[in-house]
Amino acid sequence: MSALELSDMQIEAMKEVGNIGAGHAATALSDMLGQPVQIGTPTVEILPFSSLAGHISREDRRVSTVHFHVNVNGEAPCQIVVLFDEAQALSFVSIFTGMTAEDGGEMFATVVESTIKEVGNIIGGAYLTALTSLTGITLIASVPTLSTGTAQSAFLELMTVPADQEVFYVQTGFEKDQPVIAGEFILIPEPESIAPLLSVFGL
Repeated sequence: MSALELSDMQIEAMKEVGNIGAGHAATALSDMLGQPVQIGTPTVEILPFSSLAGHISREDRRVSTVHFHVNVNGEAPCQIVVLFDEAQALSFVSIFTGMTAEDGGEMFATVVESTIKEVGNIIGGAYLTALTSLTGITLIASVPTLSTGTAQSAFLELMTVPADQEVFYVQTGFEKDQPVIAGEFILIPEPESIAPLLSVFGL
């Protein structure tokens, strides 16, 4: 099935997963910071994997990114990728810990890695929870991996995905009194997972 064959109801249902997931993530980030975090309006797209490169590797994106990657097993196996621009991720760490890059040293590097992993867990887990809540299917996340590099390198890591495979792409920003962090959530289901994911939405 190509993305163009999804019914309007199925597309809207997956967009609702994006909206609910973003709301869960904002609540969890608020708890993490101990301050209210507002959610920006998420944009949700369903597109073939071959079109993903143009989104995450756009020409105006020349900064380093942080890639949070999780394999998901269960009734609908898939992959989850969460991308952050590295500078914005470091800014979030500073807001959360009060530490800055000037503090330097191995301790700061360790704090950065653990904090960004936690944020990736929060955002990825929020969308995964929204998906399981709406579909009723069982999904089990593996231990996540974290890497840093260009957005293109994140895309290349996923090149085994068929070009016409549907992916769900969500962009969301989170704010306090100023932008806190923006994340890109990418759900890449295995071909056999499309039917289980969409069956409760009228497939």
